[in-house]
Amino acid sequence: MNNAKEIVEASGKAIIKNLARCLPLGSTALDIYDELQSKQVGRKIQRLEEFYSALDAKILEVENRINHDFISKPDFQDVFEEATRYVVQERLEKKRAYFKNILVNSIISTECDYDKTERYFRLLDNLGNIELEVMAVLDNPKDYCARHDIQLDSIMNGGHMSAEGVLTGILRLNIFEVDDAATILFSNGLLKDNLINIKREFANNPINVLTNILTIRGKKFMGFLKG
Repeated sequence: MNNAKEIVEASGKAIIKNLARCLPLGSTALDIYDELQSKQVGRKIQRLEEFYSALDAKILEVENRINHDFISKPDFQDVFEEATRYVVQERLEKKRAYFKNILVNSIISTECDYDKTERYFRLLDNLGNIELEVMAVLDNPKDYCARHDIQLDSIMNGGHMSAEGVLTGILRLNIFEVDDAATILFSNGLLKDNLINIKREFANNPINVLTNILTIRGKKFMGFLKG
């Protein structure tokens, strides 16, 4: 090997070989890699290599929890290919990680539900950064505020407030951005009600306004996004 391109290709194929030790990928992973190499789309090749490498590391970590019924059927190669193609097209790094997490959580789930995995892929693909941040807050408001060092005193306003108003303060967004995100989330069945309709007493803690807003579907979806 006498040039950088050959070295990079060899590295990428080595990652695929490692990944195939645990997952029956057939030629799917290599075919997609070769396809991108032939088109010389550098940024997409990099995304793909990062995805394969992160997936390989995670699969080794959860190897003893793999649902072999899920990965043994031909449908698994279909969902693997679908995840991969979403990843190479996605500009947002956070969403690329989420696609990986959905795949991994499907692989270790006790269920064998390819349709649900594909629904979660499509749902994630349709959500933007603001929608995902709103979901992250609603999934665990207290933890989100602690991780982002958000001072709740700064968003308190009287004894009651809408969930939309509290989120506007936490995320430092304008009301229109939060409202648009809430409408998308509600229309996808992730919220029990549109945020503007949710008003509660918060008893000196605005987080109380944000509890129990996600639907069961929303909570399950968030569970699959976690690594």
